[in-house]
Amino acid sequence: MAKPEIELLVESLGARGDGIARHGEDRVFLPFTLPGDRVRARLERAGREGIAGRVVEIVQPGPGRAEPPCRHFGACGGCALQHLDVGFYAEWKTGLLRTALARRGLSDGAVEPLLPGRPGTRRRADFTALRRGEGVVIGFNARMSHRVIDLAECPILLPEIAALVPALRTLCADILAVGDKAELVVAATEGGLDLLVVDAGGLGLKRREALVAFAEDRDLARISHRHPRQGGPELVVERRPVTMRFGEVAVPIPPGAFLQATADGEAALTAVVTEAARDVVTIADLYCGCGTFTFPLAATGAAVHAVDGLDWQIRTVERAARAAMLNRVTAEVRDLAKRALQPAQLAAYDAVVFDPPRAGAQAQAEALAQSNVPIVVAISCNPASFARDARLLVDGGFHIERIQPVDQFLWSPHLELAAVFRR
Repeated sequence: MAKPEIELLVESLGARGDGIARHGEDRVFLPFTLPGDRVRARLERAGREGIAGRVVEIVQPGPGRAEPPCRHFGACGGCALQHLDVGFYAEWKTGLLRTALARRGLSDGAVEPLLPGRPGTRRRADFTALRRGEGVVIGFNARMSHRVIDLAECPILLPEIAALVPALRTLCADILAVGDKAELVVAATEGGLDLLVVDAGGLGLKRREALVAFAEDRDLARISHRHPRQGGPELVVERRPVTMRFGEVAVPIPPGAFLQATADGEAALTAVVTEAARDVVTIADLYCGCGTFTFPLAATGAAVHAVDGLDWQIRTVERAARAAMLNRVTAEVRDLAKRALQPAQLAAYDAVVFDPPRAGAQAQAEALAQSNVPIVVAISCNPASFARDARLLVDGGFHIERIQPVDQFLWSPHLELAAVFRR
């Protein structure tokens, strides 16, 4: 029996990009709507924060609406906000940061204008491929679902990655059995496209031959394979070195390694980091990854100590530093969530940079607040955890000099930022 339809007025946008309306005392979350929309909707399920609704019809659209550029918008779970015009979108996205700061009692006076993202610039994609009897479906998951949307286009991806999708569909028809699923991680590097296939299938001769032929046919730089429950990736073929240039150093990138989402975004974040650390002698680069900020910081002449919890990332930094003869770069494997650098250890540094995962760097921020480090630069992809860590630093005697929001994740509710703190 169909659920009854009700008419609702959308009053605001939530942190995940859903419109929020009121039904009695309850909040109703309505995807792909915006403030001022009057809609007919069905109430689907109640959750901790409110009721999830499904829009049946937009009776009267509100101001600030734009035509979505992608035919998959509304079905694909990759984008949530293509229906907002440029001005409203930028205001809302910056508002995520301002709201997070306000909840921690922090001023938003240091927040700078949003650096906008551009379509066609995302340089890494994590596709799901499913082999069915009638063919292969490849794309991203539908919103709130494990159903895969079969991609015909994707305006956020670099054109060369989007153009690879039909060929990947053909490849998967060859290497997957009916009912099998694979994760396909494609990254654009200086050497060309890099493909990591993650699935439970083995690497027999036939699959290897198919993957090698695919790399030749599509001019890929490298293909690797990883079993989801068995160790690290295994190289299948490498036709050219797979590197990314961080600062003045070409860094060999392991399969599936973390990269900033766009080259524009990485450049903007790096500019904030290096400007803040100008004329600094010693720097700790915490949660360093493969050296995204390590090597640009070293190019300023500073001695940089890179720290990360993953040993293969630290080995990557060490190899790149040796190849570039950068004796002033040192590296350490350390789980900073469990073993944060303490004030006595931090005393060796004139500046600290940290770029943690979405959960933030609470333990490290607490230690920094108790230290004598004069400059801290925080990189974050989560305004909420950033504001928590910022509160700790401010309470420890820092002031926020600047916060630069960067829209690396176009049309999504995710926001990247770089912030400078000084004592």
